[in-house]
Amino acid sequence: MSKLLRVLIVEDFVDDAELLLLELRRNGYEPISQRVETKIAMKTALEQQDWEVILCDYSLPQFCAMEALRLLQEKELDIPFLIVSGSIGEETAVAAMKAGAHDYLLKDKLARLVPAIEREIREAKERGARRKAEKKLRYFAYYNELTGLPNRTKFIKHLNLKIKNFQEHNFNSPFAVLLLDLDRYQMIKYSLGHLVGEEMLRSTSRRLKTCLSDRDFLAHLGGDNFAFLLPDIDTLEQAKQRINEIQSKLKSPHNFDGPVITSTASIGVVMSNLSYQQAEDFLKAADTAMHYAKLQGRGSWAVFDRSMHEKVIERFNLETDLQQALKSAQLYLHYQPIVSLQTEELIGFEALVRWRHPQQGVISPAKFIPVAEESGLIISLGEWVLTEAIERLCIWQEYYPHNSDLTISVNVSGLQLKHPNFLANIDRICEQFRLSGHKLKLEITESVLMENPQAVSRLLTQLQEREIRICIDDFGTGYSSLAYLHHLPINILKIDRSFINNMDNGGKNIDIVRAIISLADSLGLEAIAEGVETQQQRDLLRDLGCEYAQGYFFSRPLPDDAVLALLSTNPV
Repeated sequence: MSKLLRVLIVEDFVDDAELLLLELRRNGYEPISQRVETKIAMKTALEQQDWEVILCDYSLPQFCAMEALRLLQEKELDIPFLIVSGSIGEETAVAAMKAGAHDYLLKDKLARLVPAIEREIREAKERGARRKAEKKLRYFAYYNELTGLPNRTKFIKHLNLKIKNFQEHNFNSPFAVLLLDLDRYQMIKYSLGHLVGEEMLRSTSRRLKTCLSDRDFLAHLGGDNFAFLLPDIDTLEQAKQRINEIQSKLKSPHNFDGPVITSTASIGVVMSNLSYQQAEDFLKAADTAMHYAKLQGRGSWAVFDRSMHEKVIERFNLETDLQQALKSAQLYLHYQPIVSLQTEELIGFEALVRWRHPQQGVISPAKFIPVAEESGLIISLGEWVLTEAIERLCIWQEYYPHNSDLTISVNVSGLQLKHPNFLANIDRICEQFRLSGHKLKLEITESVLMENPQAVSRLLTQLQEREIRICIDDFGTGYSSLAYLHHLPINILKIDRSFINNMDNGGKNIDIVRAIISLADSLGLEAIAEGVETQQQRDLLRDLGCEYAQGYFFSRPLPDDAVLALLSTNPV
């Protein structure tokens, strides 16, 4: 079967053109050809067809090979170009090759025609592949492959031009740099998978594009960092308006054919009046402001000032030290007793993690737990707490078998619940220490419960199938829906300490506590009051029908040796 070949013949003699076509047919080709003999005709032919090879006589009455080569160069076309002439001197041939011709042949010696065409078409394809690869490399040198947005290199280049313009116009062309970091992105990526994480970044980039005005510049700096260069911003009020617009676009839920994800961004802002000379200095300042904003909570923003640096460095150091603490036995557990309000019998303990820093001493969980959650260290920290707490409970019950009904309560973060190995880890740890599931209670907050109720419900059902009991921690401080609460597989409501405080002074707190206890009773749930500090609080809770409590009135959180001493005196 003949092979098609698109060939443009630049020749003023019809017979010579036919000889070329005959040679092609003799060698198994079916040429799709056009003959031209002027520059205008060749230009039109190039615009109307993608030619695979050009066969050109060296000299024509109104045209020549050198002009034809210049036309190809003007159009930036790389098409194999072979000169086929009646006679051509060596110097002329060399000049033509230097001008871009790929080969030359004599009309009375066409045996080399087809091999030359095949060779040049093959080499043209290789050149095309190289150009395509080089173009791709040039593109990805300045654009992010995942989102298609300009990357950090392109942003820095653009920002440096803006800085130069700002200086040349006597600082009369103000601007602002915004650096965005997606809140909870690491949690999303590691709990739902990298593919969902990537789709999250693409979805975010599409939303951010809708915030652009004509002169704005948006870039994806890498990971979950995005940056805006906003011209004509010279007041914080203007910057605030743009930030509110961005946050509004980002906070709508993302739906990825399954998980529904919500996220905000922490934003660092740098105004041009800081008069930095280099783009990198602006980005460093914006990064500092962004991390400072994270310290204020999700969805926050902050404008850079030099005093922020120390606080951000402190946060970085805390994260680094926490990583080391997980490896070097700086963490330990205390255990707060939970008692029956009716009998004051000990029923179990809540495990509470503590950190003794080698230089700073004891660091409050309120300080390091948020850092662990934001950095993703909560996964390894939570697994360590679970393992340590279960091991200690088993040891206590081995020492004091008459306390075999005691339970251990462990706090679990949303990131842990979403981790794909969460259930497998619990199974492994319980099996390792031969702990029955009914002796383990897992405490989760209302906010985690309501973030994705259907997915959480499935997981809680699987936990309850293992006889593990579920507590809603700090109940009343979140935003749980009573409709969801009725259907979720939970066992216990823990009344937040903020409602227990001042309960003995009357007022709204006692009404709230009464309502929570009544709700628990109607749903068939147990109620545990946290933060009980006075006898009057204990008595009121008992009168209201609350079953269990914990707090300083009964006992502070205890180290392991104090728990052993307590259990040695605990009645059978």
